[in-house]
Amino acid sequence: MSSKVVFYTDHYINRTITQFLSKSQNLKLDKIDNFKKYNKILPCSYGILRGASEIFDKSENFIYIDHGYFNSSKRQFTKNKKTLISNLSGYFRIVRNDLYFNKDYKNENKFRFNSLGIELKDLNKNGEIIIVSEPSEFILKFLKIPNWTKETVALLKKQTDRKLIIHNKFSEIPLKSLMKNAYAFVSCQSTAGYMAITEGVPAYFTHESLKGYGKIQDIENRKLNHSLLFSAANSQYRLSEFFSNDFYEYFNNIAS
Repeated sequence: MSSKVVFYTDHYINRTITQFLSKSQNLKLDKIDNFKKYNKILPCSYGILRGASEIFDKSENFIYIDHGYFNSSKRQFTKNKKTLISNLSGYFRIVRNDLYFNKDYKNENKFRFNSLGIELKDLNKNGEIIIVSEPSEFILKFLKIPNWTKETVALLKKQTDRKLIIHNKFSEIPLKSLMKNAYAFVSCQSTAGYMAITEGVPAYFTHESLKGYGKIQDIENRKLNHSLLFSAANSQYRLSEFFSNDFYEYFNNIAS
């Protein structure tokens, strides 16, 4: 079994989360600049900026942490493409060998999802538009998919004649407003897809780890896949839960 090392950057969110992980699981904590000094380890870190993406890119196995699928810490996206966050009280997803979803870890127990207090709406039968959610420039670069929007729109036009609305996190129209008239939601891997399902809008993904839950080729035969929500809820935790037995068991399950 590879030893686990938690790496931190100079960003305060990364620094806070990696310290919580290191202390709660009794793991070594080191600067991200020192990654190249290690061999045969399981690196763990938060986000993909400030050198973090390099350790994931160069590692066969890794643990990735980012904002949760549901009830994540409140963020505000500004017009100059900055992200503001007031606290870290929300949920964070912890994933092995992927940035988005534990495709090899399936726990569809409904308890953690039900505890979130999220209403599951029925299928939106009045939806007309398809929302195409653009990945951030950082994700486009990391996944090496610079033409994702163009290629995805072309694929959609082969499957449907419905109106397509391109949306990203800096768009002026709130995503939730668009959901009211949405037939479907399409993204590479956006966690907004999970929110879409709760709103009664089927979600479709192009990223390999999520294709099994909704492929664009099936968009005219849509259905709501609630099992994705339950599994996702079992892969996210608050920082206050990092010291719990529940998190200890989960983390060591995916990290072993």
